[in-house]
Amino acid sequence: MISLKTKDWNLDNIETVLFDKDGTFIDLHYFWGKMSELRVQEIIKRYNVDEKLFPELCLKLGYDTSRGKMLSDGITALYSRSIIINIFCKDLMGFGVDVTEQELENIFDYVNTIFYKEMVKYTKPIDSAINFIKELRKNNIKIGIVTSDSKESTLLTLKHFNWESLFDVVIGRESTKETKESGIPVKMAMKLIGADPCSTIMVGDAPMDYKAAKNAGVENTVLVATGQIEKNELLKTSKYSVESLSDIEVLC
Repeated sequence: MISLKTKDWNLDNIETVLFDKDGTFIDLHYFWGKMSELRVQEIIKRYNVDEKLFPELCLKLGYDTSRGKMLSDGITALYSRSIIINIFCKDLMGFGVDVTEQELENIFDYVNTIFYKEMVKYTKPIDSAINFIKELRKNNIKIGIVTSDSKESTLLTLKHFNWESLFDVVIGRESTKETKESGIPVKMAMKLIGADPCSTIMVGDAPMDYKAAKNAGVENTVLVATGQIEKNELLKTSKYSVESLSDIEVLC
């Protein structure tokens, strides 16, 4: 077991660490910004929507095209895919776009197939997080990924960067019908690697990650401000919040 220490807090007796992906060890602004643009472009094409609405529709998905940033209070930051589709469908109908949730689901799936062919172009590691993960691995800690993105996408990312050996399990969107917030994906990850909730922590970049862990019986979540939300906001959810995972010392 290990302990994690910063100038503000300590976490002891840890043998398993589960990670969110985007915003935690992958730069989500670059990745999800492009994904949002492609989704909106496809909707404009299929439903003959005025192209001038492109920036506004991207904003509805939580992406500010003028700054190249995902919004901290955007739906992509706050919710799982099924909820995003539900909200975005209503937003589109407000713009006069007659679309169903199933049609929107199909569009998202279609865009995914296009996006994943060139995914590596839009995938940038967060170096401080990768170094932290490698340090955990040196100390024989069980490490997993629980993400709202697809398992397929995640595995492609791991393969591209030669990270497969760093992780013991990957749970993605298609691994279960239940949302990440439900806690079921976290429970699945722990079961597959034989983890005890009492000696497990979650590492993420948003309140969703805290909720996912809590609902799975994992009491402690480290939140890192490398995603869409600043540290002072993350502290409202978890006292174990940091600017960067490089702020954490791993102690045997």
